[in-house]
Amino acid sequence: MNIRKLLPLFIAALFAMNSHADNRPMGAHIFGFATSFNDSTVYLTEIQYVDSAYIGKSNFLFSRENYSYQLQNYLKSKGIATPTCVTTFAKKQKNIEKKYLKMRKRYEKKGTYQIKFIPLQDFLYKGIAPQESDLNREKIAKQKAKAEMKEAKKAKKEAKRKRKEAARKAATQTTK
Repeated sequence: MNIRKLLPLFIAALFAMNSHADNRPMGAHIFGFATSFNDSTVYLTEIQYVDSAYIGKSNFLFSRENYSYQLQNYLKSKGIATPTCVTTFAKKQKNIEKKYLKMRKRYEKKGTYQIKFIPLQDFLYKGIAPQESDLNREKIAKQKAKAEMKEAKKAKKEAKRKRKEAARKAATQTTK
């Protein structure tokens, strides 16, 4: 078979594989932070690798709020009434370690907070797979942002045209 006929098929297959690759788990390094505004205790989980975590095209962890709810539910089961939880993630171990140390130093430095560490044997994050609606929502949000940018450029161009037209009218009136 001629190579000219095979090349387009190969390219099409490559694009199909790329577009499907976003729906597979990539894995992420994750840690959780929690505090309650009722006392001076903060909670830090250990850094964990969740191999079934999904990271979208925008390099954002899908359902990050649900990972925070996992930590919140764990803390509530331990008797902490109103924990406010944040989940931080990174693709690389080195990056998550930097974020972890920065967070830890922030609260150790002040000395006004009691830090409680949550070991891996007590709490583990469970991977959350995105639903088809989540994937569509991301796509729609991206299209909406693109349309808004296009509209903003159009409005800016129109405003510039009107300013030039007004300046031209003012210049012709002063010469009369």
